[in-house]
Amino acid sequence: MSRPAPGRDGGPAAPAPRRRIGLELEFPVVARATGRGMDHATAAELWPAFAARDASWSLAREEVTGITVGVTRPHGEFADHVNTDTGICTVELSLAPAETVGQAVADAHAVLRDLRGLLDPLGHTVLSAGIQPRTWFDAARKTRKDWYLLLARRWHYHHWFVPIASHQVSVDVAPHEAARAVNVLGGFAGAFTALTAGSPIARGRIQPWKETRNWVWHERSRRVPAEEARYTSNTLPAAPYPDIGAYIEHYWASHLYFLTNRKSGGCEVLGGASFRDFLLSPEPVPARPLTGERIMVTPERNMLDRIHQYGWPAAKLHYGFDAGTHLDDVRTALARGRIGPYFEEHAVDCYVENRTSGVAPPGEEGVAAALTLGLVERLDEAEALLHKVPWDDWRTLWIRASRHGLEAEDAGSLARIRELLELAADGLRARGAGEEAHLAPLFTRLARRETPADRMLAAFREGGVPRLLDVFGHTP
Repeated sequence: MSRPAPGRDGGPAAPAPRRRIGLELEFPVVARATGRGMDHATAAELWPAFAARDASWSLAREEVTGITVGVTRPHGEFADHVNTDTGICTVELSLAPAETVGQAVADAHAVLRDLRGLLDPLGHTVLSAGIQPRTWFDAARKTRKDWYLLLARRWHYHHWFVPIASHQVSVDVAPHEAARAVNVLGGFAGAFTALTAGSPIARGRIQPWKETRNWVWHERSRRVPAEEARYTSNTLPAAPYPDIGAYIEHYWASHLYFLTNRKSGGCEVLGGASFRDFLLSPEPVPARPLTGERIMVTPERNMLDRIHQYGWPAAKLHYGFDAGTHLDDVRTALARGRIGPYFEEHAVDCYVENRTSGVAPPGEEGVAAALTLGLVERLDEAEALLHKVPWDDWRTLWIRASRHGLEAEDAGSLARIRELLELAADGLRARGAGEEAHLAPLFTRLARRETPADRMLAAFREGGVPRLLDVFGHTP
């Protein structure tokens, strides 16, 4: 079991509350007749029809541009969102966290049924692949979200992400275990990829990598400045984080950040200062919003809860700070090299996001959630497994698995992946909700050394993109 946080008297604290699971499922949406991605005209029909079908949903409009990008509805203290992502041809379901993997999957299936029922009359299908089979870096299908319009001004090769999709999982963690959870899930990024690769077809032909989505990240990282690639690689860091202070210092040293209201509106800080420099600045600094004029901005307390959003590693930490947090205290902690202890005392709403899984075939949407949650529930044992081989070997696995899936793994690597699966199953069984059943497809894939990508290749060789859509498209 994971170590409990120490209590104020030095003894173990009370057991942590039950971890919740959040699913963020992205799917390519394609026209059945052509295999091309959904365009703006189709999206303009889809979202009003979605809101009209169920009064609990309302249209979601951007703050600056005013355009409709999807639908949203309240869900307790959270909200559900269904909208387009980087490209208009990728639809993302971002749902409120659930108490179990089964409930998270059931919630997603309910939304997917509605989505499929609306897309079918429009001649479109949701496709269980990580990249568009025909649409490539298509500027005509770029999103018009405020956030991505802002991002594109400073983020190299932004247009490359128009056709890609993935399944991402979020799991609650305590502040004291946050860095360890990031290390475990980041370190196992290659194993997740080996088990879930599902992007071998793009531009209407077979690609060299079975997880072409990862090729996009990898190729981009080779072409951008190293300082940018450190934060936008979707892979493992150069080394595990020794503690949470090192994680915070790393991300707050980034120069690639924006000041936004949860990815709505916002501005870019000018002058090349890092977020750390910005926080420590005694005077207002120049910035530029989407409208283009030059403004002056001052660090504010609420910015501390937002900067962590803007990095794209394999595993990413999200967090906020409690009501007792003051900006001056954070500045002092930074200046004295004490941001780690300060974080552990004041951080709230911590969860780690696992970004490395491919899009699951229909009916298997819970596999990444189950594997992620099970490993975090067995954090000590997962760390021990991670340390069995050098960190650089795990980094190499991410590349090898992205290219070959499970096909290139030797007996030792396959045994470690099986150990990882069994460890996750043990962690899930201890929760007593039957969530370990969602791992069954992964055990089958490992036994056959077959990923969804291999099944996609077989379908494509049998009948091209039309056959791929028949087998991996979602029907109403």
